[in-house]
Amino acid sequence: MTHDAHTWEAAWWSAVAEPAESSARVVRTLLGDRAGREWLQNDWKGVPRELNAYGHVDWHHQWGRWRERALSVDADRDLARIERAGGSLITPSDPRWPSQLSCLGDNEPLGLWVLGTLPESARSDGHVSIVGARASTGAGGRCARNIAYHLARVGYTVVSGGAIGIDIEAHRGALAGGGATVCILAGGVLNPYPASHTEDFRAMITGGGALISEVSPTARPAKWRFLTRNRLIAAWSAATIVVEAGARSGALATARWAMVSGRELGAVPGAVDAPMSVGCLELARNGATIIRDGKDAAELAGPISVDSETPLFGMPIEEDRGISALASIPRRVWEALPRSSPADVAAICVSAGLERGEVNRALMDLSVAGLVTSSTRGWARRPGPDTVG
Repeated sequence: MTHDAHTWEAAWWSAVAEPAESSARVVRTLLGDRAGREWLQNDWKGVPRELNAYGHVDWHHQWGRWRERALSVDADRDLARIERAGGSLITPSDPRWPSQLSCLGDNEPLGLWVLGTLPESARSDGHVSIVGARASTGAGGRCARNIAYHLARVGYTVVSGGAIGIDIEAHRGALAGGGATVCILAGGVLNPYPASHTEDFRAMITGGGALISEVSPTARPAKWRFLTRNRLIAAWSAATIVVEAGARSGALATARWAMVSGRELGAVPGAVDAPMSVGCLELARNGATIIRDGKDAAELAGPISVDSETPLFGMPIEEDRGISALASIPRRVWEALPRSSPADVAAICVSAGLERGEVNRALMDLSVAGLVTSSTRGWARRPGPDTVG
Protein backbone atom coordinates (compact mmCIF):
# COMPACT_ATOMS: atom_id res chain seq x y z
CA MET A 1 0.00 0.00 0.00
CA THR A 2 1.24 3.49 -0.89
CA HIS A 3 1.38 6.00 1.96
CA ASP A 4 1.32 9.76 1.80
CA ALA A 5 4.65 11.42 2.51
CA HIS A 6 3.50 12.95 5.79
CA THR A 7 2.50 9.58 7.24
CA TRP A 8 5.68 7.88 6.02
CA GLU A 9 7.87 10.57 7.57
CA ALA A 10 6.01 10.34 10.89
CA ALA A 11 6.59 6.57 10.88
CA TRP A 12 10.30 7.07 10.17
CA TRP A 13 10.81 9.65 12.89
CA SER A 14 8.80 7.67 15.46
CA ALA A 15 11.35 4.87 15.09
CA VAL A 16 14.37 7.20 15.30
CA ALA A 17 13.53 9.79 17.97
CA GLU A 18 12.37 9.01 21.48
CA PRO A 19 8.95 10.32 22.58
CA ALA A 20 8.98 13.95 23.71
CA GLU A 21 12.35 14.67 22.06
CA SER A 22 11.51 18.22 21.00
CA SER A 23 14.78 18.49 19.06
CA ALA A 24 13.30 16.09 16.47
CA ARG A 25 10.49 18.57 15.88
CA VAL A 26 13.08 21.32 15.44
CA VAL A 27 14.97 19.31 12.81
CA ARG A 28 11.79 18.45 10.91
CA THR A 29 10.62 22.07 10.96
CA LEU A 30 13.88 23.81 10.08
CA LEU A 31 15.54 21.28 7.77
CA GLY A 32 12.50 19.48 6.42
CA ASP A 33 12.00 15.74 6.62
CA ARG A 34 14.11 14.74 3.63
CA ALA A 35 17.10 16.95 4.51
CA GLY A 36 16.83 15.87 8.13
CA ARG A 37 16.98 12.20 7.16
CA GLU A 38 19.94 12.77 4.85
CA TRP A 39 21.79 14.63 7.61
CA LEU A 40 21.41 11.65 9.93
CA GLN A 41 22.16 8.96 7.36
CA ASN A 42 25.30 10.60 5.95
CA ASP A 43 28.66 10.93 7.70
CA TRP A 44 29.03 13.85 10.09
CA LYS A 45 29.71 17.10 8.23
CA GLY A 46 28.87 19.60 10.90
CA VAL A 47 25.74 21.36 12.12
CA PRO A 48 23.44 22.60 9.33
CA ARG A 49 23.25 26.39 9.40
CA GLU A 50 19.47 26.24 9.91
CA LEU A 51 20.05 24.67 13.33
CA ASN A 52 22.58 27.23 14.53
CA ALA A 53 19.80 29.29 16.14
CA TYR A 54 19.33 26.39 18.56
CA GLY A 55 22.84 26.55 19.94
CA HIS A 56 21.69 25.27 23.32
CA VAL A 57 21.31 21.83 21.71
CA ASP A 58 24.48 19.78 21.31
CA TRP A 59 23.68 18.77 17.74
CA HIS A 60 26.73 16.55 17.28
CA HIS A 61 25.70 14.61 20.37
CA GLN A 62 22.07 14.43 19.21
CA TRP A 63 23.14 13.32 15.72
CA GLY A 64 25.15 10.50 17.30
CA ARG A 65 22.15 9.36 19.33
CA TRP A 66 19.85 9.18 16.32
CA ARG A 67 22.28 7.91 13.71
CA GLU A 68 22.32 4.19 14.56
CA ARG A 69 18.55 4.06 14.35
CA ALA A 70 18.47 6.22 11.23
CA LEU A 71 20.61 3.64 9.44
CA SER A 72 18.42 0.70 10.43
CA VAL A 73 14.82 1.98 10.47
CA ASP A 74 12.34 0.56 7.95
CA ALA A 75 9.23 2.74 7.90
CA ASP A 76 7.60 0.74 5.09
CA ARG A 77 7.88 -2.43 7.16
CA ASP A 78 6.37 -0.75 10.23
CA LEU A 79 3.44 0.66 8.26
CA ALA A 80 2.82 -2.71 6.61
CA ARG A 81 2.80 -4.43 10.00
CA ILE A 82 0.25 -2.07 11.54
CA GLU A 83 -2.01 -2.29 8.49
CA ARG A 84 -1.93 -6.10 8.50
CA ALA A 85 -3.08 -5.95 12.13
CA GLY A 86 -5.94 -3.60 11.21
CA GLY A 87 -4.41 -0.47 12.71
CA SER A 88 -2.97 2.78 11.41
CA LEU A 89 -0.63 5.68 12.09
CA ILE A 90 -2.29 9.06 12.52
CA THR A 91 -0.64 12.49 12.51
CA PRO A 92 -1.80 15.93 13.71
CA SER A 93 -3.25 16.64 10.25
CA ASP A 94 -5.57 13.62 10.49
CA PRO A 95 -9.20 14.46 11.41
CA ARG A 96 -9.05 11.65 14.00
CA TRP A 97 -6.16 13.33 15.85
CA PRO A 98 -6.95 14.04 19.55
CA SER A 99 -6.70 17.82 19.48
CA GLN A 100 -6.49 18.00 23.28
CA LEU A 101 -2.84 16.92 23.01
CA SER A 102 -1.95 20.35 21.64
CA CYS A 103 -1.68 21.51 25.26
CA LEU A 104 1.66 19.66 25.35
CA GLY A 105 3.25 22.19 22.98
CA ASP A 106 6.65 20.96 21.81
CA ASN A 107 6.00 17.72 23.69
CA GLU A 108 3.00 16.86 21.49
CA PRO A 109 3.57 13.55 19.68
CA LEU A 110 4.77 13.54 16.07
CA GLY A 111 2.30 10.74 15.39
CA LEU A 112 0.27 8.02 17.11
CA TRP A 113 0.10 4.33 16.22
CA VAL A 114 -3.47 3.15 16.78
CA LEU A 115 -4.83 -0.38 17.01
CA GLY A 116 -8.59 -0.31 17.47
CA THR A 117 -11.07 2.55 17.38
CA LEU A 118 -10.42 6.07 18.62
CA PRO A 119 -13.36 7.66 20.46
CA GLU A 120 -15.30 10.04 18.21
CA SER A 121 -14.75 13.00 20.54
CA ALA A 122 -11.61 14.88 19.56
CA ARG A 123 -11.53 16.79 22.86
CA SER A 124 -10.62 15.95 26.43
CA ASP A 125 -14.29 16.28 27.47
CA GLY A 126 -15.75 12.83 27.86
CA HIS A 127 -12.46 11.21 28.88
CA VAL A 128 -11.22 10.46 32.39
CA SER A 129 -7.80 8.99 33.14
CA ILE A 130 -7.42 6.58 36.06
CA VAL A 131 -3.93 5.65 37.25
CA GLY A 132 -2.27 4.24 40.33
CA ALA A 133 0.15 1.80 41.84
CA ARG A 134 1.18 -1.48 40.26
CA ALA A 135 1.46 -3.06 43.72
CA SER A 136 -2.12 -2.09 44.52
CA THR A 137 -4.21 -3.53 47.31
CA GLY A 138 -7.39 -5.50 46.77
CA ALA A 139 -9.40 -2.53 48.02
CA GLY A 140 -7.60 -0.19 45.64
CA GLY A 141 -8.29 -2.47 42.69
CA ARG A 142 -11.99 -2.67 43.56
CA CYS A 143 -12.15 1.09 43.92
CA ALA A 144 -10.56 1.69 40.50
CA ARG A 145 -12.85 -0.87 38.90
CA ASN A 146 -15.98 0.63 40.47
CA ILE A 147 -15.08 4.20 39.54
CA ALA A 148 -14.37 3.18 35.94
CA TYR A 149 -17.60 1.16 35.80
CA HIS A 150 -19.65 4.17 36.87
CA LEU A 151 -17.86 6.49 34.44
CA ALA A 152 -18.49 4.09 31.57
CA ARG A 153 -22.17 3.76 32.48
CA VAL A 154 -22.67 7.53 32.27
CA GLY A 155 -20.81 7.84 28.96
CA TYR A 156 -17.17 8.58 29.75
CA THR A 157 -14.23 6.90 28.02
CA VAL A 158 -11.69 5.66 30.56
CA VAL A 159 -8.01 6.18 29.76
CA SER A 160 -5.10 4.37 31.42
CA GLY A 161 -1.81 2.60 30.72
CA GLY A 162 -2.63 -1.13 30.84
CA ALA A 163 -0.17 -1.91 33.65
CA ILE A 164 -0.60 -4.43 36.45
CA GLY A 165 -2.56 -3.05 39.38
CA ILE A 166 -4.80 0.02 39.23
CA ASP A 167 -4.43 0.57 35.47
CA ILE A 168 -5.78 -2.78 34.36
CA GLU A 169 -8.57 -2.72 36.93
CA ALA A 170 -9.68 0.64 35.52
CA HIS A 171 -9.78 -0.81 32.00
CA ARG A 172 -11.70 -3.85 33.21
CA GLY A 173 -14.23 -1.70 35.07
CA ALA A 174 -14.88 0.40 31.96
CA LEU A 175 -15.42 -2.72 29.84
CA ALA A 176 -17.74 -4.21 32.46
CA GLY A 177 -19.74 -0.98 32.34
CA GLY A 178 -20.20 -1.32 28.59
CA GLY A 179 -17.91 1.59 27.78
CA ALA A 180 -14.86 2.11 25.61
CA THR A 181 -11.41 2.39 27.09
CA VAL A 182 -8.15 3.77 25.67
CA CYS A 183 -4.84 2.17 26.65
CA ILE A 184 -1.73 4.31 26.08
CA LEU A 185 1.33 2.08 25.95
CA ALA A 186 5.03 2.67 26.57
CA GLY A 187 5.93 0.11 23.89
CA GLY A 188 4.54 -0.71 20.47
CA VAL A 189 0.87 -1.57 19.97
CA LEU A 190 1.86 -4.94 18.45
CA ASN A 191 4.01 -5.67 21.48
CA PRO A 192 1.74 -4.61 24.37
CA TYR A 193 3.03 -4.92 27.92
CA PRO A 194 2.52 -6.89 30.06
CA ALA A 195 1.93 -10.10 28.11
CA SER A 196 -0.24 -11.41 30.95
CA HIS A 197 -2.89 -8.85 29.90
CA THR A 198 -3.14 -10.05 26.30
CA GLU A 199 -6.80 -11.00 26.66
CA ASP A 200 -7.58 -7.65 28.25
CA PHE A 201 -5.90 -5.82 25.37
CA ARG A 202 -8.01 -7.79 22.90
CA ALA A 203 -11.14 -6.96 24.88
CA MET A 204 -10.29 -3.25 24.78
CA ILE A 205 -10.12 -3.36 20.98
CA THR A 206 -13.27 -5.45 20.47
CA GLY A 207 -15.05 -3.27 23.04
CA GLY A 208 -14.72 -0.19 20.85
CA GLY A 209 -11.53 1.20 22.36
CA ALA A 210 -7.92 1.32 21.25
CA LEU A 211 -4.29 0.63 22.04
CA ILE A 212 -2.17 3.71 21.35
CA SER A 213 1.56 4.38 21.27
CA GLU A 214 4.08 6.95 20.04
CA VAL A 215 6.74 4.36 19.20
CA SER A 216 6.91 1.96 16.25
CA PRO A 217 4.54 -1.05 16.40
CA THR A 218 6.96 -3.68 17.70
CA ALA A 219 9.10 -1.43 19.92
CA ARG A 220 9.73 -2.81 23.37
CA PRO A 221 8.34 -1.06 26.47
CA ALA A 222 11.59 0.41 27.80
CA LYS A 223 11.23 1.79 31.30
CA TRP A 224 12.26 5.33 30.38
CA ARG A 225 9.32 5.47 27.97
CA PHE A 226 6.78 4.97 30.75
CA LEU A 227 7.52 8.43 32.14
CA THR A 228 7.13 10.17 28.77
CA ARG A 229 4.00 8.09 28.07
CA ASN A 230 2.43 9.48 31.25
CA ARG A 231 2.10 12.96 29.74
CA LEU A 232 -0.30 11.54 27.11
CA ILE A 233 -2.48 9.84 29.72
CA ALA A 234 -2.76 13.14 31.60
CA ALA A 235 -3.33 15.38 28.55
CA TRP A 236 -5.85 13.03 26.93
CA SER A 237 -8.56 13.56 29.54
CA ALA A 238 -10.42 16.34 31.28
CA ALA A 239 -9.47 14.83 34.64
CA THR A 240 -6.96 12.38 36.08
CA ILE A 241 -7.84 10.25 39.11
CA VAL A 242 -5.08 8.65 41.20
CA VAL A 243 -6.43 5.68 43.15
CA GLU A 244 -3.39 4.37 45.02
CA ALA A 245 0.21 5.57 44.89
CA GLY A 246 3.27 5.04 47.02
CA ALA A 247 5.82 7.77 47.64
CA ARG A 248 7.68 6.96 44.41
CA SER A 249 4.83 5.78 42.20
CA GLY A 250 4.90 6.60 38.48
CA ALA A 251 1.27 7.64 38.90
CA LEU A 252 2.55 10.80 40.59
CA ALA A 253 4.37 11.73 37.38
CA THR A 254 1.03 11.49 35.58
CA ALA A 255 -0.51 13.68 38.28
CA ARG A 256 2.18 16.31 37.74
CA TRP A 257 1.53 16.30 34.00
CA ALA A 258 -2.20 16.72 34.65
CA MET A 259 -1.52 19.81 36.73
CA VAL A 260 0.94 21.28 34.23
CA SER A 261 -1.53 20.60 31.39
CA GLY A 262 -4.34 22.43 33.18
CA ARG A 263 -6.38 19.30 33.81
CA GLU A 264 -8.42 18.48 36.89
CA LEU A 265 -6.74 16.18 39.39
CA GLY A 266 -8.42 13.88 41.88
CA ALA A 267 -7.08 11.47 44.49
CA VAL A 268 -8.74 8.63 46.37
CA PRO A 269 -7.65 8.91 50.02
CA GLY A 270 -6.64 5.92 52.10
CA ALA A 271 -5.49 5.06 55.58
CA VAL A 272 -2.87 7.55 56.80
CA ASP A 273 -0.47 4.76 57.76
CA ALA A 274 -0.83 2.70 54.55
CA PRO A 275 2.19 2.79 52.16
CA MET A 276 -0.08 2.85 49.11
CA SER A 277 -1.89 5.92 50.48
CA VAL A 278 1.17 8.16 50.82
CA GLY A 279 1.03 9.56 47.30
CA CYS A 280 -2.72 10.18 47.23
CA LEU A 281 -2.72 11.82 50.64
CA GLU A 282 0.11 14.11 49.54
CA LEU A 283 -1.83 15.03 46.40
CA ALA A 284 -4.94 15.82 48.44
CA ARG A 285 -2.86 17.86 50.87
CA ASN A 286 -1.60 19.93 47.95
CA GLY A 287 -4.92 20.67 46.32
CA ALA A 288 -6.16 17.56 44.50
CA THR A 289 -9.88 16.93 44.81
CA ILE A 290 -10.79 14.02 47.09
CA ILE A 291 -12.60 11.30 45.14
CA ARG A 292 -14.86 8.82 46.93
CA ASP A 293 -16.62 7.13 44.02
CA GLY A 294 -17.53 7.29 40.35
CA LYS A 295 -20.02 10.09 40.91
CA ASP A 296 -17.27 12.29 42.34
CA ALA A 297 -15.03 11.40 39.39
CA ALA A 298 -17.70 12.31 36.83
CA GLU A 299 -18.33 15.59 38.62
CA LEU A 300 -14.61 16.41 38.55
CA ALA A 301 -14.45 15.84 34.80
CA GLY A 302 -16.73 18.85 34.22
CA PRO A 303 -15.51 22.35 33.24
CA ILE A 304 -11.78 22.77 33.82
CA SER A 305 -10.87 25.37 36.42
CA VAL A 306 -7.33 24.54 37.53
CA ASP A 307 -5.42 27.59 38.77
CA SER A 308 -2.19 27.61 36.78
CA GLU A 309 -0.49 29.36 39.69
CA THR A 310 -1.13 26.47 42.05
CA PRO A 311 2.29 25.29 43.26
CA LEU A 312 3.29 21.76 42.31
CA PHE A 313 3.69 19.32 45.15
CA GLY A 314 6.82 17.75 46.47
CA MET A 315 7.12 14.16 47.57
CA PRO A 316 9.28 12.61 50.26
CA ILE A 317 12.43 11.08 48.82
CA GLU A 318 13.48 7.55 49.59
CA GLU A 319 17.04 6.42 49.02
CA ASP A 320 17.53 4.56 45.73
CA ARG A 321 19.29 1.20 45.76
CA GLY A 322 20.58 -1.25 43.17
CA ILE A 323 19.49 -0.59 39.61
CA SER A 324 17.35 2.35 40.77
CA ALA A 325 20.49 4.08 42.06
CA LEU A 326 22.07 4.24 38.58
CA ALA A 327 22.41 7.54 36.76
CA SER A 328 20.01 8.02 33.85
CA ILE A 329 22.32 6.95 30.99
CA PRO A 330 23.69 3.75 32.62
CA ARG A 331 20.14 2.86 33.68
CA ARG A 332 18.91 3.39 30.13
CA VAL A 333 21.70 1.19 28.73
CA TRP A 334 20.99 -1.52 31.31
CA GLU A 335 17.28 -1.45 30.37
CA ALA A 336 18.24 -1.74 26.69
CA LEU A 337 20.13 -5.00 27.22
CA PRO A 338 18.13 -8.08 26.17
CA ARG A 339 17.08 -10.40 28.97
CA SER A 340 17.96 -13.65 27.25
CA SER A 341 21.02 -13.13 25.04
CA PRO A 342 24.06 -10.82 24.66
CA ALA A 343 23.94 -7.76 22.40
CA ASP A 344 26.69 -5.86 20.63
CA VAL A 345 27.24 -2.13 21.06
CA ALA A 346 25.51 -1.22 17.79
CA ALA A 347 22.35 -3.07 18.82
CA ILE A 348 22.40 -1.43 22.24
CA CYS A 349 22.73 2.01 20.61
CA VAL A 350 19.63 1.34 18.52
CA SER A 351 17.61 0.00 21.44
CA ALA A 352 18.61 2.76 23.88
CA GLY A 353 18.64 5.63 21.40
CA LEU A 354 22.12 6.69 22.52
CA GLU A 355 25.38 7.30 20.69
CA ARG A 356 28.32 4.91 20.89
CA GLY A 357 30.43 6.97 23.27
CA GLU A 358 27.58 7.16 25.79
CA VAL A 359 26.90 3.44 25.51
CA ASN A 360 30.56 2.46 25.88
CA ARG A 361 31.03 4.65 28.97
CA ALA A 362 27.83 3.33 30.51
CA LEU A 363 28.84 -0.28 29.87
CA MET A 364 32.13 0.34 31.65
CA ASP A 365 30.28 1.82 34.65
CA LEU A 366 27.88 -1.12 34.70
CA SER A 367 30.76 -3.58 34.44
CA VAL A 368 32.57 -1.96 37.38
CA ALA A 369 29.33 -2.13 39.36
CA GLY A 370 29.08 -5.85 38.60
CA LEU A 371 25.78 -5.47 36.76
CA VAL A 372 26.81 -6.66 33.29
CA THR A 373 29.16 -9.20 31.74
CA SER A 374 30.92 -9.19 28.37
CA SER A 375 32.01 -11.95 26.02
CA THR A 376 32.85 -12.42 22.36
CA ARG A 377 29.09 -12.45 21.74
CA GLY A 378 28.50 -9.03 23.31
CA TRP A 379 27.15 -7.58 26.55
CA ALA A 380 24.53 -9.09 28.85
CA ARG A 381 22.91 -8.47 32.21
CA ARG A 382 24.54 -10.28 35.10
CA PRO A 383 21.94 -12.51 36.79
CA GLY A 384 21.13 -11.58 40.36
CA PRO A 385 18.45 -10.10 42.61
CA ASP A 386 19.39 -6.54 41.65
CA THR A 387 18.90 -7.19 37.95
CA VAL A 388 15.27 -8.20 38.07
CA GLY A 389 13.24 -5.51 36.35
